[in-house]
Amino acid sequence: RGPEERLTPDIAKSLGADDYRQVTLTLDRETPPVGLFMAFYNDQSQGGVHSPEICLPSSGWEIAKLERTDISAKLGQDQAFPLNRAIIQRGEQRMMVYYWFQQGERRVAWDFAAKFYLLADGIRTGQTDGGLVRLTTPINEGESEDAAEARLLELTRQLSGELPRFIPAD
Repeated sequence: RGPEERLTPDIAKSLGADDYRQVTLTLDRETPPVGLFMAFYNDQSQGGVHSPEICLPSSGWEIAKLERTDISAKLGQDQAFPLNRAIIQRGEQRMMVYYWFQQGERRVAWDFAAKFYLLADGIRTGQTDGGLVRLTTPINEGESEDAAEARLLELTRQLSGELPRFIPAD
């Protein structure tokens, strides 16, 4: 649960999304929150999704670790679920981040691959819409990365069925 949050007008303008959702979700007082951010673009042929690899450092976060991985086995799914898993830090604060690009039913971890699919889909079907999904959670002092990742995995599992309501599949 958590209230929807709005970006400042200058950040929203820089983002250039046709729609977005941002919320900090909490389970209870003891469990660290998970931030959910989704941006949707009706037509990415004139710009489109901004990669967190660029946006996070520009907002003061340092990317300490970044890897592309497939979490389908951890989710108990047969279909591939590629995403980027990052550890970011700013001073003593550390966070774990999951993010991926969503183009129709396709999830893409690599931004260059997302651009390739955008071009191919635009030529083949005329579809140039798509979006970005990003989940973040703090890694508290003394907490393991596994504990932070468990929160992101659980929210990803729950989000999978709901995502088409926010980022259309076709």
